[in-house]
Amino acid sequence: MQPSQPPDESVPADVRARVMVAALDELSRWGVERFSIEALAERHHLDPAMIHRFWGNRQRLIVAAALADAEAYSSIADTGSLHGDLLALARKLADRINSPAGRAFMRALVMDRRGPHDEETRMMVWEARFAVVREVIDRARKRGDLRDDVNTLAAVQTVLAPLNVRALYSDAPIDDRYCEAVADMAWHALARK
Repeated sequence: MQPSQPPDESVPADVRARVMVAALDELSRWGVERFSIEALAERHHLDPAMIHRFWGNRQRLIVAAALADAEAYSSIADTGSLHGDLLALARKLADRINSPAGRAFMRALVMDRRGPHDEETRMMVWEARFAVVREVIDRARKRGDLRDDVNTLAAVQTVLAPLNVRALYSDAPIDDRYCEAVADMAWHALARK
């Protein structure tokens, strides 16, 4: 399965901005299963034919919206150390998760087994987000900060999982102390000692 292609450069910036805001709003309201281009277009006063022309189908639009959302936490600062990068990653993710749109969007992506198409869409969203946050692990590997046997996927999930679970089960903001605890836990699990 391939992640969605990058946004089509032929999409005018104003159109892309309006449609991405609308898509994130629809996903946070209705989730993946009930996401509909036609409902989105009607609610947000957009032309459904234009959306289909630029994005093709609902799956590509959902993945494009997820990539737009992931841009909110892309380019994690290079602090020069694994621990510093993990803390920067946790803080950046928490900032996005703590926003009403970020939390709602995350909850909209929770698994529901109503259809294989939607599971495939979720996997494409996860792959797109994974590509954004894995830079921290890749950087640490190049610096020689990681143990030799570290699995990149497991390493990323070591940071993401506690933040995501907390956001899914609580409306309380994720504070800096929790980010520090997650970064410390991940560092102890991943670092070459």
